[in-house]
Amino acid sequence: MGTNTGKKIILLTRELSSNSQDKLSSSVEGKCEIKSPATLKDEDFPRVEVLLLDTILQGDMEWLSAESLKRFPNLKLIQSTRAGVDAINFEEIPSGILVCGNVGAYGEQIAEHVFGMILYFARNIGLSNQLLAKGIWEIPESIFLKGKTILVLGAGGIGEPVAKLATSFGMKTLGVNTSGKSVPDFDQVVSLDKFEELSREADVVVIALPLTVKTFHLIDDRALSKMKPKCILVNIARGYIIDEASIYKHLRENPAFKCALDVWWHYPKKGEKFAQEFPFFDLPNFLGTPHDSGIVPETQEIALLSSFENIARFAKDEPLRGLMVGRDYQGLKELIARAN
Repeated sequence: MGTNTGKKIILLTRELSSNSQDKLSSSVEGKCEIKSPATLKDEDFPRVEVLLLDTILQGDMEWLSAESLKRFPNLKLIQSTRAGVDAINFEEIPSGILVCGNVGAYGEQIAEHVFGMILYFARNIGLSNQLLAKGIWEIPESIFLKGKTILVLGAGGIGEPVAKLATSFGMKTLGVNTSGKSVPDFDQVVSLDKFEELSREADVVVIALPLTVKTFHLIDDRALSKMKPKCILVNIARGYIIDEASIYKHLRENPAFKCALDVWWHYPKKGEKFAQEFPFFDLPNFLGTPHDSGIVPETQEIALLSSFENIARFAKDEPLRGLMVGRDYQGLKELIARAN
C-alpha cells in the first residue's frame, strides 16, 4: 500500500467506477484510502472506519452481522446508500458505531412520483380513461389542488421537496417531524404526537417517515377515522407504517377515500408473483406502484454523490445528515414478525 499504509479505510461493498472513486477520494480530500472486499487484506481490518453499503441487498447486509462487525474494531460509521435503514438489526450494532441513512438523495425524484399519484386521483385520470375506453363520455368529479391542504408526515429529505412542489400548486403545507421545528416550504410543522390534529384539515396526506417502533402502524383505524372522507393518502415510505387490514377496510367502506402505495407489506422473492394479503387492486379507489418512486436513470449517481458528501462530513468532523437513533429501531423486527 506504500504511502497509504497508515490511512483510515473507507470500505465499499462493491467496486465503483473510476470516476465515482475519484469523486469519493476528492470529497474526503485524500484523507482516507478506499477499498473494496476484493482488495481488503487481513491487516487492513483495524483501519476500516467507514463502511458504505446498500441496506436493501442481502449480500451487503451480511457485513453487518455481529460476527462480521467483530472484524472491524475501529469502525466508526455505517453509511447506507439508501434513505431507509429499517432492515438493519440494530441490536447487533455496537453503541459506538454511527449509522446514517442517505437522507435527501431520493427526495426530488420521489416528490415527482408523489404528485403523479396525487394528480391521478385529484383529476380522476384513471377513471376518465376507463370510461372513454368503454365509449362513455362522462366527466367525473375532480379536485382543484390550489387552496387545498397537504399534510406531509416526515418533513425531511423527502418531505421538503414534496412541500416545495405543493407550494407551486398553491397548496397549504403542513408537516410533521420529530422536533416540531419549522422547515422551509411548510406553513406549519408539529411533532409526531400531534399529527392527528392536523390530519383533520388535510385534503392530501403523504407518508414520508422512516419505519421505527414509533411509526409502526401509525396509520390505523383511529388515524384513518380522523382524516377527511375524500382524503388522498399516499405512502412512499414503508408499508408497515400503515396497518394493512385497517386501510383495506377503510377503502372498502369509504369509496370516496383514495390511497396510493409505492411501498408494501409483502415483497416477492425471486421467481415469486407479487401479492398482498388483501385484494387491493380490486378497489377503484386504490393505486399501486412497485417501489419505484425514487428510481430514475440519474438515481444511482445522485445517491452515491449524496453518500460521499456525508462521508466527507465525517472525515472533516462535521455534523452528519441522516444520523439514526438505534433505540428507535430496536424491537422493530419483532413487531413486523407479529404482524405477519
